[in-house]
Amino acid sequence: MNALWDELIHELGTVRALSAAALEARSDTSRVALITLLDAETAEISAILDRILREAAASSAA
Repeated sequence: MNALWDELIHELGTVRALSAAALEARSDTSRVALITLLDAETAEISAILDRILREAAASSAA
């Protein structure tokens, strides 16, 4: 489970960096590309959270 939390923290850091870059982007093309990456990263975060919840449920059921 610790590995999942580490992965989640890494993904959250990536989202923060991409958000900052999107705010500073000089062109709409760059901004759209960064927002697309943000979308993918948030989907990854959602998947990680789902895995954490499943593991927590499985360990509490045991």
